[in-house]
Amino acid sequence: MTILVTGSSGFVAQSLIPKLEKLGFDVIGLDWKNGEHTRIIHDISKSLEIEDDIDVVIHLAARLEHEKCSKEEFFKTNVDGTEQVLNLAHSKNAYFIYVSTTAIYGSPECPITENTPIDPNGDYALTKWNGEKICKKYENNGLEVTIIRSGPILGQRRLGIYKTIFKNLQNNSSIPILGDGDNRLSLVHVEDLVDFLIYLRKNKKPRLTVNFGGKIPGSVNQIIQELIRYGQSKSKIIHIPIQLIGFLKLLAKLKIIPVTSWHLSVMHKDNYYENELLFSTGYRYKYEPINALKEMLNYFKQNNKTSEKN
Repeated sequence: MTILVTGSSGFVAQSLIPKLEKLGFDVIGLDWKNGEHTRIIHDISKSLEIEDDIDVVIHLAARLEHEKCSKEEFFKTNVDGTEQVLNLAHSKNAYFIYVSTTAIYGSPECPITENTPIDPNGDYALTKWNGEKICKKYENNGLEVTIIRSGPILGQRRLGIYKTIFKNLQNNSSIPILGDGDNRLSLVHVEDLVDFLIYLRKNKKPRLTVNFGGKIPGSVNQIIQELIRYGQSKSKIIHIPIQLIGFLKLLAKLKIIPVTSWHLSVMHKDNYYENELLFSTGYRYKYEPINALKEMLNYFKQNNKTSEKN
């Protein structure tokens, strides 16, 4: 069986492709830049032709919310690029798995379900939602499609906004939390998403659009306290009043603080999901998100030591 993985040099693919190869699959990695698992270098927004027979396409390639790019660049990759990959999958009669995002819901009341109204906040979420609509168009023309709306994905190669938290932990500095910190977050361990993608290869679920939010490791306060304990840090949590959010968004816009306006809009709110539809597929979460955060902290510390030596 041959599996095409787009975004082969990206975060999720770095965990997915070795697992697929270990299981004996022929994996074609495709990305716009060279990488360890990239076989084909190609800009997916342009016409795409591959001679090999392809049985499954796992479409991971995307411009992400934290990337500094224009609205046109978001649409070029996340919308035009998705259509080009769908067109290839259709020509090969391949099973198509599209990894979308729960960011398309905005910040609604929880628990979030697949029927929660769509309210994209920002170009990333909007273009991923448009990508879903194109998937549905191809699905209506006979292509087998599964759409996974993934929550925030954690793993040691992607530190994101947690890098600032880890730096403060290492320096025994205060850790600011917006609001009272009692809000609960669902978080996805990258290995859980990878295992679900592999599970779908064997247990096809065409015409399925499903949230993949991950487990709830606790409230923001509980998560940070556990990281303080694990990291043997003397850091303390300080709570920033919600009333300052407008001022903080201005600082974010000026790049004075290491978060985006979107992060500030959602980080003080509950963000968790109902798993009934996911569990109906037979899959169950296997990994604890707090362990991913600990792995990320270890990775940060190790790389910091390496940087200091150099």
